[in-house]
Amino acid sequence: MTSGTSKTDSEAYELASRTADAQRAKLHEWQRNQISEVDMQTGETWFVWGFYSAMTDDIERRRRLLVTHLNKEFPHGQDNKQRVDEIVKTADEENRLFDAIAAAGRQAYREGGDSHLASIATIFLNVIRNH
Repeated sequence: MTSGTSKTDSEAYELASRTADAQRAKLHEWQRNQISEVDMQTGETWFVWGFYSAMTDDIERRRRLLVTHLNKEFPHGQDNKQRVDEIVKTADEENRLFDAIAAAGRQAYREGGDSHLASIATIFLNVIRNH
């Protein structure tokens, strides 16, 4: 991880949003039809957390970036600051699903790639089917 980034908060948000949108667009229709919007939002939020985690190790900046992302992408919902607090707590616990999705976000940032969200959709489908 880096201790900072040369990207402004606005540039960081734009990059994360473009990456998540490009990956969502690559989802197969059967994946979109089998995963609820709530689950996709959760997966995307965890993914973006990982993306920002690769961008900066400044936890307060990461929180701010994710709250901004949630406020812009999902404005009608729960308290986004509370949602980020829950994500930070989850990041500190052992949660293999969260860890896998956040790792895909980190990898997407490092590689500049946009093929990771389809893998996340598959992970979610496997979890849903097995529980």
